[in-house]
Amino acid sequence: MSDTQNVAQVFACTAGTNDNDPIVTVIGPHSLSYDTWVLGSTAGSMDVEVALVGTTYLATPIALLDATSLTPSTMVAATTAGKAVVFRGKFASIRVLQTGGTAVVAPSLVGYRTA
Repeated sequence: MSDTQNVAQVFACTAGTNDNDPIVTVIGPHSLSYDTWVLGSTAGSMDVEVALVGTTYLATPIALLDATSLTPSTMVAATTAGKAVVFRGKFASIRVLQTGGTAVVAPSLVGYRTA
């Protein structure tokens, strides 16, 4: 990531154009300190893999809540360019990967403490 910020209740990662995996990897203590995550980009598509212990990632990417949908419970498997998705949980490690052939542009991952 080209920029990482950790300001009390918020953790943020941003980067420029990226067509290499992983785009973002967040490993504890940050991944364990925040419980609500927002992810988006201006181009390309991404999915999220998590590890519950260490860096052994689950075999299937997690479902993401489409934060821009008019239906508040719309779940998606991957991000869509220009839209934000939300996922919740404290994980040992979070890995964001590109899906599809389009390079991811301006990806942002922001973690919040809500509890």
